[in-house]
Amino acid sequence: MKTATNVNLILSGFIYFLILIQFQAFPQQIAQTVKGRIVDSDTEIPLPGATVVILDTDPILGASSDMDGYYRIDKVPLGRYDIKVSYTGFEPAIISEVIVGSGKEVVVNVGLKESLVQLEEVVIKAEIDKKQPINSMAFISSRQVNMEEARRFAGAFDDPARLVTSYAGVAAGNMNSNGIIVRGNAPKGVLWKLEGVEIANPSHFANLTTFGGGGISALSAQMIDNSDFYTAAFPAEFGNALSGVFDLKLRSGNRDKREHTFQAGITGLDFSSEGPYKKGKPATYLFNYRYSTFGLIKPLLPDNAGLITYQDFSFKTDFPTKKAGVFSVWGIGSIDQSGSEVDKEPSEWEYEEDRLNDDSRTSMGALGMTHKLIVGLNTMINSSLAVSGSLLSSEGTKMDTDKVLYDDYNIENSTLNYSFSSYMNHKFSAGHTNRTGIAVNFLNYNMLIEEAPEFKDPLQTYTDDKGSSELLQFYSQSRFNISELLTLNAGFHIQYFTLNEHYTVEPRLGLRYNFAPGQNLSFGYGLHSRLEMLFIYLGQQQTESGIIRPNTNLDFSKAHHFVFGYDRAIGENMNFRAEAYYQHLFSIPVEPGTSFSMINVDNDWTINQTLTNDGTGDNYGLDLTLERFMNKGYYFVITASLFNSTYVGGDGIERDSRFNKNYVFNLLGGKEWKVGKNEKNNTIGINGKFSINGGDRQTPVDDDATYQIQEVVYDPTRAFSEQKPGVFYLHFTLNYRKNNLNHASIWSFQILNALGAPEYFGYRYNYLDDSIDRDEQTIVIPNISYKIVF
Repeated sequence: MKTATNVNLILSGFIYFLILIQFQAFPQQIAQTVKGRIVDSDTEIPLPGATVVILDTDPILGASSDMDGYYRIDKVPLGRYDIKVSYTGFEPAIISEVIVGSGKEVVVNVGLKESLVQLEEVVIKAEIDKKQPINSMAFISSRQVNMEEARRFAGAFDDPARLVTSYAGVAAGNMNSNGIIVRGNAPKGVLWKLEGVEIANPSHFANLTTFGGGGISALSAQMIDNSDFYTAAFPAEFGNALSGVFDLKLRSGNRDKREHTFQAGITGLDFSSEGPYKKGKPATYLFNYRYSTFGLIKPLLPDNAGLITYQDFSFKTDFPTKKAGVFSVWGIGSIDQSGSEVDKEPSEWEYEEDRLNDDSRTSMGALGMTHKLIVGLNTMINSSLAVSGSLLSSEGTKMDTDKVLYDDYNIENSTLNYSFSSYMNHKFSAGHTNRTGIAVNFLNYNMLIEEAPEFKDPLQTYTDDKGSSELLQFYSQSRFNISELLTLNAGFHIQYFTLNEHYTVEPRLGLRYNFAPGQNLSFGYGLHSRLEMLFIYLGQQQTESGIIRPNTNLDFSKAHHFVFGYDRAIGENMNFRAEAYYQHLFSIPVEPGTSFSMINVDNDWTINQTLTNDGTGDNYGLDLTLERFMNKGYYFVITASLFNSTYVGGDGIERDSRFNKNYVFNLLGGKEWKVGKNEKNNTIGINGKFSINGGDRQTPVDDDATYQIQEVVYDPTRAFSEQKPGVFYLHFTLNYRKNNLNHASIWSFQILNALGAPEYFGYRYNYLDDSIDRDEQTIVIPNISYKIVF
């Protein structure tokens, strides 16, 4: 009740605040510049003379690109627009939902696909399809991630991982983590790439509550350019991924003028700046710093949330040259701290967490240099050199009734990776483009994992190792535009792990058939594999003959992905998509004779039992999406995901997997109004998202064993035979943007789980009642912020 009251007060006060500032608007003649670059989507060669038109302007506003592909349209009235780009011999494109506001110039870069036929021979209609990925090699189970949506969509919280939970086939784990469940797979199966280089999970508090997840993205929405997200049958360039892929790009700074953004809210401070190093010169910079503390909303968080602070810094600089290509230096770094202390008397302890002290510190970072070089008229080479790593340090103690603390666990996990990747795009003709590349990852690790088997026992070592290994990758793929109606993408990916000399050869195939105007059928297949987290291979056992590491020789976890898709454009602003899929997982590490499988591992650091690659799993389902793009001030997205996820553990019995939710439904949408006197330069936007998620599976409690030791003991012989209750989420955002002549002010209110829906985390033993209680927590996260763009 306390939480609900606080949220209602915050919401009421903020709405009243917005009503007040709305009437302070005053008329001004304000316009903005829209600019960008037009290139060939395959080779990134600039297209001079391309026509760029802003639709629905009167008179029509437009421009042509110069010799380097750049265009510029000045004095564009404020509002939302669709932009059409066309070029002789290339398929035209329409970029939808572009918002033009004061304070910051609008940059819209577009890649066009070469047409098999000349425009004089056939009329090609440009269709709005913002869901299509940027990667020209992908056309199934993939979608563009737009950071304007991350700011606008309710529940996204400026986080790409939370944003994609609005897409079909993707489910949120829970409110305290941005880990995502892609088509029934564990969050740890997601691959993260930044500027073409594999990096550690770029989240604050990564892997603390969920392997593959964290609290919130360490990459600010100010930094991320439009990027791609994949849910199955990935193109051949992506290896070491089993469930999903984030292929993130950093945007470049404004090449003509310096611009700045400052934001303050109850979750922290954020500052960003960009522009040319020297006016008139091509070199640019962009950086963002963020410092946050959840101290102001601590009353709304769980009682054991403790101290939570984090900060991050990211940057990108570009140095174009006349003949040697473009050099970019980029980086990201984050530091986090969380913890809690015993603050109750022993007689007041209700649950085990009341007697626990813990202190956790996490950090991650990446620093890289990328070189992009155009060779001739048909070839582009992109190379990156980077160093990246992560650190997790967490220790916990448990207090007895005499107030004496005993060690409970200690985790010291650090990795440092040196990476080199390079690929070449070559266009043999309008009908054939090839991409071939390599990636070399030098993996360095230093790990110590200890836990007390029983209360007051000395810590037992599960992993204690320091060393290095390598993961080597090679791939090649070609896209064949067989006709205007039929496109084929075929390739393969090879990877080799030097620690145990295992390797995989993975074929990939994609096919798309445009059988009618605005409609297409697609098919995708891929064999995919992924290394488990390194500590799995390094787990140790103490034997009479000494320490052994029984899992060093484990093979990759693998999966066959099959996807069938149907797409249909409904009018100019609506799209329907359906995808049916089947995934067969195999070579999964399991413990012989037990129900244990790595498919279900969510957050367990103490794994040293002997494992074998004999486990399997099956995921199959149907994903449906109906989306109306922003037009005439409103949009909506409706998604439905129906799926089943099972596994076979080391005992040969088929069971539901931990993440077998069975269903996820989303309804989200929003409305924008232009407000202000006369010119109506300002906007108010309301966005909401309602989600219905099936519950994860859980293992029943062994009641007798639990009451005997007064600590929850689960029954592994009935693994994941219970399903948690379904969860209903309502997320809400309210924004007011006031456009002034030289700056824009943006007031925003965001709230996750506005209805205070409870979440379920298993069971807890109640010391006071001598009972086994369901672990039910309500997490509501609000944020009120003010941002100025100038």
